[in-house]
Amino acid sequence: MEQNSSTNHNTVSKLSIENTINSQNSQSNNDAAFNQGMISKFVEKFLDGKLSIMFIIVSVCLGVAALLVTPKEEEPQIVVPMADIYVSAPGATPEEIEQLVSKPLEQFLWQIDGVEYVYSMSKKDMALVTVRFYVGEDREDSLIKLHNRIAMNIDKATPIVKGWVIKPVEIDDVPIVNLTLYSDTYNDFELRRVGEEMLSRLGRLENISKTSIHGGREREIRVELIPEKMDAMNVSFMEVQQALKGADASLTAGGFSKTDKEYLVSASSFISDIDEVKSLIVGVNQDRPVYLRDVANI
Repeated sequence: MEQNSSTNHNTVSKLSIENTINSQNSQSNNDAAFNQGMISKFVEKFLDGKLSIMFIIVSVCLGVAALLVTPKEEEPQIVVPMADIYVSAPGATPEEIEQLVSKPLEQFLWQIDGVEYVYSMSKKDMALVTVRFYVGEDREDSLIKLHNRIAMNIDKATPIVKGWVIKPVEIDDVPIVNLTLYSDTYNDFELRRVGEEMLSRLGRLENISKTSIHGGREREIRVELIPEKMDAMNVSFMEVQQALKGADASLTAGGFSKTDKEYLVSASSFISDIDEVKSLIVGVNQDRPVYLRDVANI
């Protein structure tokens, strides 16, 4: 009897579990059918009715209205305050310019409110430091803050600095193309000559606003004075400087009238080649002229 009662109890338990599972499955089927019915009714509204056409018409109208209301400008003006600082340090090497001028100036400029970027270029005798403020900063206020910051730190400038110029830069002055010339065959002077030729041809293109070239060695005559020979010839540095300065100048002496005509008198003595530089007279020693080639390597 006890065995039969336990068997019946197990049977009842199995039946109750199966009924529970069946009821859960039927409920989930009803929910799926209900959801499917709602989606199908929603889709049928758009298929049978005119709501879809109305939505398309409203969307097109809103798009046209947004196109008409949105302000447009053919050449939008973006306010990006920028300025270039040219620092003059005659006689200093690029390494000295970088350590004594560029880096300290960059640190001062980073202390200005609203500055986004500061970058510099150091070369012989000068440094170029560019400071750029965030987009939307007031241009006049930014330039005033820049001038004030530099004026506050004038006493901290190194003695090699002889002067500086602050030039504001417009957004239209920012170059859109940078070309770099590099060669294992040509030196810096020859590369600059190639760059000058490229610059000349690019300047002829339509809609070119501004072109510039940086770096390389310009065409120049190098004069290296020899102190021992200068002492032997009794020639000073100032005499050599004055001779070079006066030999490469053009002055208007005046004018006079004759036979109803006006004549202008001018003195032009520009140096044209290296032989003229070597033949410059820089002094007199023992009643004999001292030429520049006698006291310098040219």
